[in-house]
Amino acid sequence: MYPEQKIFAKFENSESQNSESQNPESQGNATSWIRSRDTLPCTRLLGLLLFILLPSIAWGQFNPTSSTTFDNLEAGLPSGFSQQAFFAEGDEGPASLVVTFDRGSFSFNGYSPGQLVGGLVVDLFVPTPILTVQGLIIAEVQVISVGPNSLTANAVVTEVTGNVIPGLAFLGIPDPTGATAFNVLYTDLPGDSGAVMNVSDAGSLPLSGALGFNVPLTWNTPAILNHSPFGGELNVETILTASSGATAIFPENFSLSGGIAPPQPVTALNCNTAAESVQLSWQNSGTYDSIDIFRNGSLRATIVGDATGFLDNSPEPGLNQYEVKGVLLGLPSTGSTCSTEVSVPLNLVELPTLDAAPATPLNLDITASLELPTEGFSLPISYDPFLFRFDGATIDQSDSAGAEFFMVESDGIAGVTSIFLLYDSADVEHIPSGISRVLCQIQGMVRESVTEGTPVNISLPVVAGDPPVAAIIVQNNGAGYSPQRTDGVINVVGPPITAFSRGDANLDLSLDLADAIAVLGFLFSTTGTSGCMSALDANDDEVVDVADPIQILDTLFGGGAPLPEPSLGNCSPDPTVGTLTCIQGACP
Repeated sequence: MYPEQKIFAKFENSESQNSESQNPESQGNATSWIRSRDTLPCTRLLGLLLFILLPSIAWGQFNPTSSTTFDNLEAGLPSGFSQQAFFAEGDEGPASLVVTFDRGSFSFNGYSPGQLVGGLVVDLFVPTPILTVQGLIIAEVQVISVGPNSLTANAVVTEVTGNVIPGLAFLGIPDPTGATAFNVLYTDLPGDSGAVMNVSDAGSLPLSGALGFNVPLTWNTPAILNHSPFGGELNVETILTASSGATAIFPENFSLSGGIAPPQPVTALNCNTAAESVQLSWQNSGTYDSIDIFRNGSLRATIVGDATGFLDNSPEPGLNQYEVKGVLLGLPSTGSTCSTEVSVPLNLVELPTLDAAPATPLNLDITASLELPTEGFSLPISYDPFLFRFDGATIDQSDSAGAEFFMVESDGIAGVTSIFLLYDSADVEHIPSGISRVLCQIQGMVRESVTEGTPVNISLPVVAGDPPVAAIIVQNNGAGYSPQRTDGVINVVGPPITAFSRGDANLDLSLDLADAIAVLGFLFSTTGTSGCMSALDANDDEVVDVADPIQILDTLFGGGAPLPEPSLGNCSPDPTVGTLTCIQGACP
């Protein structure tokens, strides 16, 4: 069983001037929401409920309260945190929540997709003049994906007790079982600069409009926030946003006990060019666990802590700016810098910028301007695995076609893919020099959940992966050169194009009476929704109306013609250009 989080939403009659609420008890991991519908049957009896239960046409004020507590504030150690918020009767409800921490970072070690990271219990108590709705709405919070600097999870309602389901149905609110209550995105910012928790898309249980009831909320996390090992002040800022866009900001400060000082920086750093390499040298100012070498703002290498020099045998053409940081107990020193000009072949590797819809297969060309004939290359590619799915890579339609060796290694959890190619081990044939040479093509797609307008970055880092892989272009009889790089961006536009079967309205991979009923349910239910409108359009006229269930029945029982393509055995995107979309198809 999951620990409870209780919300008491108590409705009052219009004569009451005082609001009552019961503080929630919180030991679980989640955010709690209550859903109100904006339509009810137009009867006199339910007109009273409409006044009491439903959002007002005019927005109320947005003046919630919020406070944060931690179960541990020891510098360098992890803690969980909880938040309590209260939304007064007549105010607007929240649409999203963002919490920022400027002295700590999230740790995702030990988390994997499918793992449960908490639970949610909404203890619903809603007395009205007609009936009292009372019982529990229980959700499980589960990890969806884990990346190097982020974790996504969602809360799915798994159980509803008491008379909540029939009570909500009486009030015009659908059964929330199986629905996503909310989504959570944890993002770790670089270094000690902070972390962000974003709660959004409160799908089945949103608070919206003007509230007709008092709502205390409590949510908390496991021990996932690692506090700054430096100690000092932890600054927390919570931003609550209303359905209308109004915001309420709550800054809080907490003192971290303990803390250690960062190591002293290296001294006497020098950069010396030697042929086509750069030799770094320095003096250590103490003991380090490791030393980080940065070049032009990107991590070039991590080396042992007692080193006093580093040879960069693949610098970039032109100006190379280096920064060296000693690291002790995970704490970096301030950086020491130097720079030098290097004359090496000028190679530029690029990823494209393009528009694409979610869930749409993509081919992305990795192109290069090569100063010399090229014998091979290694290229790491990084991306946010929550936004982009890597499906593979090929050289069949590229200037690298015919290479003797081609290998792709991908870490879908970390969001890093490494590509290796050797054109000819005998060094007889090469990728020709020139501009816009296609080195290879990668396949993938923007994930279905990504919303329109979101930029999806596909990067070409200097070094990435575990073990680390460097971006190298091999020329001049085996010499490796670090290329200049241009990252790619996928601008998400429009709805995704998803395959489906015509008439399969309930997406169960069959065509039967249930599909006609599903279309009727969509047309005449106050809660009707569909993730695949094209499937409901049985007659393919780009309109979902009563003619569509009639068409299904005629095909099934009246000897009518088969439904227009795509048929049940030929699942594919809609061949008809129109306004209807499908973002949740069902295909074998």
